[in-house]
Amino acid sequence: MEDSSLPGDDARWAMYAPEAYRAGNPRRIIAGYPFASLIIAAADGHPYATQTPMHFETDAPDEVRLIGHLARANPQAALLSPGMPVLALFTGPHAYISSTCYVEQPTVPTWDYVSAQVRGRLTPIDDDAGQLAVLERVIAASEAFNGTNWTMADAPEGKVDQLLPRIRSFRIEAETIEGVAKLSQTHPAGDRARIVGALQRRGSEGDRAIAALIEGLGD
Repeated sequence: MEDSSLPGDDARWAMYAPEAYRAGNPRRIIAGYPFASLIIAAADGHPYATQTPMHFETDAPDEVRLIGHLARANPQAALLSPGMPVLALFTGPHAYISSTCYVEQPTVPTWDYVSAQVRGRLTPIDDDAGQLAVLERVIAASEAFNGTNWTMADAPEGKVDQLLPRIRSFRIEAETIEGVAKLSQTHPAGDRARIVGALQRRGSEGDRAIAALIEGLGD
């Protein structure tokens, strides 16, 4: 499968992804689950994390820039600095897999899941025009996913002007883009069918999503 890490990667910091589970298209995971965790380390070594939507800056298939924003009142926002190394985590569906499903190839329980990681360098965006462009892109991508077409022009009069000083936007230049899709690929088709049935009976949103992804693997 395709490895979407970028040239010059340092393997020490690679996402843990056994070959059987390496996602062929981690960009699709990012697009499908954009509500990510932005993780940084402050100068004193303390980690900070905030969940916020992030999207690729353009729809170009080779785009390596992600954009997003934080509330300026968030202490993490004040720590953002040019060239800062960051990690963004994109978490998709996940589900517990009971060992009772493993009949043909007995083993211990596990979790199936889908996720992606982006490592890169962050640049804060503080000018109004730049921040407005970030909001417009994030909203356009989110509205397209939602099947609606609300735009910043539809905001109540004066609302955007009130909002811009209260946020701090950023751009991440990705150095690695990696993903995992652990979907019981290493198990026989019969056991995978039992897993799908068990997940569908349990019926949570994550269970159903993982079941559908496993079914999509085929034999």
